[in-house]
Amino acid sequence: MSARELMFALPGGGRALFTERDDGNMSSVSGAGAEHGQRARERLRARTGLARHARGRQVHGTVVRRVGPGETPPGEGPARETPPGESLLEADGHATALPGLGVMVLTADCLPVALGSTGAVAMLHAGWRGLAAGVLEEGVRAMRDLGTGDEIVGVIGPGAGACCYEVGAEVHAALGSGDNVAGHIDLHAIARERLLAAGVSRVRVLGICTICDRAFFSHRREGARAGRQAGVAWLS
Repeated sequence: MSARELMFALPGGGRALFTERDDGNMSSVSGAGAEHGQRARERLRARTGLARHARGRQVHGTVVRRVGPGETPPGEGPARETPPGESLLEADGHATALPGLGVMVLTADCLPVALGSTGAVAMLHAGWRGLAAGVLEEGVRAMRDLGTGDEIVGVIGPGAGACCYEVGAEVHAALGSGDNVAGHIDLHAIARERLLAAGVSRVRVLGICTICDRAFFSHRREGARAGRQAGVAWLS
């Protein structure tokens, strides 16, 4: 288990937690040690005291699923993981108003973004494609749909930093940072600006770069061997 506790308070008794390499590869399909992903997620569930996790098959899109009363999300609970052959639904985020349910994304350079308000939480997977397509704005809409309080706050977790993340002109153009420009890009700052523009009141940026901080998995640094860390948010 990591010696550093990346857990943060959200409004209304919510919590957001971001894992590190020492917590294990949280994926069952990507990276070295994926065969132990189920066990790593179960340890995380037990550590947070949650009844279940909700997660989806991430496709760098904008689907944010709302999980309400009476709904059973695919997968994660005591003695029950997603069995082989049971597909996760496509989603790059989940939002819920149900206490005891953790909403989870897996990342290895993309940003895990937590949202919290009185009565609801969300966790979003935001790489450059998702940012450009509007996954953060959809996450804010999901929170509003669940009837949250007026104030929504955000926490942007570990992801590729401007110090290391170099991209081509097409990425800069897609994110509105200039045409015919190539070089380093700051996904953390772009995500913060988009959250504020969507009506989020306050945004905390951890400023941790997964590419240069080896405490985290990084697809850019490690390629196909990179595992995945988790971001999870829940209501107490």
